[in-house]
Amino acid sequence: MRTRIVLRRDSGFMDFTRKYKVLIDGEEAGTIGNGGRFETEVEAGSHTLQLRIDWCSSNLLEFFAPEGSQLGLECGSNLRGRNIWKASRLLDEAPEAWIWLRLAA
Repeated sequence: MRTRIVLRRDSGFMDFTRKYKVLIDGEEAGTIGNGGRFETEVEAGSHTLQLRIDWCSSNLLEFFAPEGSQLGLECGSNLRGRNIWKASRLLDEAPEAWIWLRLAA
């Protein structure tokens, strides 16, 4: 039995014209645009999900997909408000923190 994954991306100024690549278990599964939604199905069990844009990425999210269920996830850019001025530092020091990724509440 498969599990449905639903990923929602918030809408923001940084990266608004760019799509994030969605990697499930290290393989590209599609893309998600600004304010967009990405849906797919995976086999029940343990998986990883990560988002990428050029050489930057999100945290690597490890999750368990229960059989026959739906799993909600959320993502967006960490560069908001005053943090937008930290873009060059983030590129140099922590490119894996460009995008936030978490399970939906």
